[in-house]
Amino acid sequence: FSMKVIAHRGYSAGPIENTIEAFKKSASLRIDGVEFDIRLGTNREVVVSHNPVEGQKTLTLLEALTYLGSVKFDLYIEFKEYSKDFFDRVVTALRERDLLQKCVIFAFPNIAQHFPWTESRELQLGIIAPYPSDIKMYIEKFKPDMILLGWGNKIERMQFKAYWSIFSLAGIFKKYEKTKFVIGVAYNSDDIAWLAKQKGLH
Repeated sequence: FSMKVIAHRGYSAGPIENTIEAFKKSASLRIDGVEFDIRLGTNREVVVSHNPVEGQKTLTLLEALTYLGSVKFDLYIEFKEYSKDFFDRVVTALRERDLLQKCVIFAFPNIAQHFPWTESRELQLGIIAPYPSDIKMYIEKFKPDMILLGWGNKIERMQFKAYWSIFSLAGIFKKYEKTKFVIGVAYNSDDIAWLAKQKGLH
């Protein structure tokens, strides 16, 4: 199938998520890119971490980009918090390493609403739509480059499939052709097989 496959948290099937080891594992597989989380560490350094950092040694964004700049990966960077200075520092780091064109910055709505949603932005911005009914609102309000739809536990995935079997994911993709759509997270081969049938999925 032609859709892109992105490794969640670098490679989340194990204890090495959001680490260089995770990125290297993904590089050894047929993966198109990696997704990872960033936030501020205890010393105000930008770190790669899903949860708040409490003093432990954590991979820094600069360390991550040093490696990721050497592989042909698309980068999906989720902001777990926001400030203008934080955002600007991240964009500067990406620009200095010539990575802006292969990167998408995204977040949940409470954070993504603060992104600079200007028509002339220099990088791709995305927003997570926890509820399908919010897709139209986010597209009209922010004009995102990407909408991310999530599914979690087994029950949520069943609900997701039931909803989109009725309302058609492919129809949504066609209606908003200028917007890329990403679904996460596929936990097994059955998830992949079902998603692969949804024509137009990024």
